[in-house]
Amino acid sequence: MDLRIHNTHLETTVGSLAFQVVDALIHPTNNYLWFSTGVSDDLKRRGGEFLEEKAMELGPIEPGQAVLAPAGRLKSRFLIHAAAWGQDMMTNEKLVHRAISSALNLAKENQCETLAVPVTGLSVNAFTLARAIETVFLSVVEHCMQETSLKKIVLLINNEAERTILDRILQTAKNADPPRDETGD
Repeated sequence: MDLRIHNTHLETTVGSLAFQVVDALIHPTNNYLWFSTGVSDDLKRRGGEFLEEKAMELGPIEPGQAVLAPAGRLKSRFLIHAAAWGQDMMTNEKLVHRAISSALNLAKENQCETLAVPVTGLSVNAFTLARAIETVFLSVVEHCMQETSLKKIVLLINNEAERTILDRILQTAKNADPPRDETGD
């Protein structure tokens, strides 16, 4: 399912972050920027060990922050490391929102027009699939409601169960009534 928010086109794709051809990739990670998830492993296999070495030189950062790095051999200019959890391996909506928002702002500051963002927070504590998808989606929508350089954002999912949840969220967003002016103007 696709959705347009102001000048930004949102689309969903089942696939690996490492194979996306966009200006920037958002890599969900810990605040020490270690490559410790399945997404991280895919990035390292496709883009080279250099990615983790460069990331760790930029860390540690605070949970909720993001840093921009080169994308190595990946088909992108930038790899944005978004620290959605700390060393305690705990996350929540607030941390994921702050990390994704920080990453989106870095993409904007670097004039990126296309971006891929995966579901974030699934590899830590009891953050549920639905909460993770919803938090990422709402962070993206909030960003797109402002002036941004991003023309296309690919929301990456891993399987049909994630697609079903995200499609429901997107359908709800499409069907939402626009805000009304309560002043009668």
